[in-house]
Amino acid sequence: MKNKRFEEYFLKYKSLIIKIVLDKTGDYQTAQEICQKVFTSFYTNMDRVSPEFVKAWLIRCAQNAVIDYIRKTKTKREVFSESAITEAGNILMEESVALYQEKMNDRELAGRILREVRNVNEQWYEVLMMCCVDGLSCEEAARKLNISESVLRARMYRARLYIKEKFGDEYKERKS
Repeated sequence: MKNKRFEEYFLKYKSLIIKIVLDKTGDYQTAQEICQKVFTSFYTNMDRVSPEFVKAWLIRCAQNAVIDYIRKTKTKREVFSESAITEAGNILMEESVALYQEKMNDRELAGRILREVRNVNEQWYEVLMMCCVDGLSCEEAARKLNISESVLRARMYRARLYIKEKFGDEYKERKS
């Protein structure tokens, strides 16, 4: 019984869902994949959806799936656009690849620095994460850590001094 009802809804609304997704993505294969996800989700929730709201439910689910898809692809595109990879006649320019590799190396170095600081002094690490990574002001970070601003600034100074001593030469080599 459930399968028969599902098949009726699928045949009735499949084209509509594909059209909605295709209008947003411009890719027929992606539209088919998202349509499949929408109907898979509908099958599992079919008993909870009132028959008069099936069309609206499917449309909303398709719109949400498109938003999720766009967010995922946007994130992937940002990685490439940040590194300035350009394509000219299907040939990737070597400079763009070098920029991308440089950014990846910089991220790797930043990760190593933060791991090292965390191993050496957890308090320094907390200050760096709040001020440099999370972007909090010294005042906000001090309040969250329940310390004075002068203590926070002293920890920041010591952490930066340690980083400069430990990683300064490696950083200079990469930039030269």
